[in-house]
Amino acid sequence: MVKIRALERTGLLMFIFLLFFANIGFANSITNEDVLRNYVSSKYNGNILEQRNTLLRFQAENNLLVDGIIGAMTEKALTEEQKEIVDIIPEEIEDKGWFIVINKTKKILTVYRNGRVYKKYPVALGKTNTPTPSYKFTITNKAKNPYWNGMGGKFKPIKGGAPNNPLGKRWLGLTGGKYTGYGIHGNSNPYSIGQNISAGCIRMINEDIDELFKYIPIRTNVWIGTEEQLEEWGIKQDIEYKKIKKICCIRGQVM
Repeated sequence: MVKIRALERTGLLMFIFLLFFANIGFANSITNEDVLRNYVSSKYNGNILEQRNTLLRFQAENNLLVDGIIGAMTEKALTEEQKEIVDIIPEEIEDKGWFIVINKTKKILTVYRNGRVYKKYPVALGKTNTPTPSYKFTITNKAKNPYWNGMGGKFKPIKGGAPNNPLGKRWLGLTGGKYTGYGIHGNSNPYSIGQNISAGCIRMINEDIDELFKYIPIRTNVWIGTEEQLEEWGIKQDIEYKKIKKICCIRGQVM
């Protein structure tokens, strides 16, 4: 009897174990595209942050303009099945283990690993009077709970980790030529992502920068430019649609 009960317990534990990992696999298979379709079918609400972030991430993943609006281009990417996400990069990037490209026109941060797209994230960039500079930068430092100095005394400084710290809780410092003080960081205004609103730095969704911070190493190259500038550097990021070939049969012949 003891042996039978022990086997029953073992079987139950194995069932729970398999169910747990099956659920993990199912969860990982659900994409932003799947979730966004569900939101749209039940009336998408951009005032709900979770829904808005899903839309922003979908736009970034599909090389669309990240604006938080379900316009014609986003609708097409959401409904067309025959689509292809195009990322063309030069050999210089292909030869690197990690590489970041920030598309200022579309507000997309793309992480490449060994010449392949690893992840795409939506971002916010600088305002017209304080634009994010176009340049080839390098990540030179990383910081948790960064201190905000109030833009050199213009505003009251805010301690690291504070909820109202505009840098959020993660910072990737950039160095490049004459440009100093710029970085990729979190935010205290989550609805700002997808806008030109910062003092020149690159803002990310807090959960996204936390993820990026964990795996991206110091000395990673970061190229920032408009779509036109990126193309001059050998980079093209786009979405293309394939036409479905129609097959007609006439009197038994395939046309």
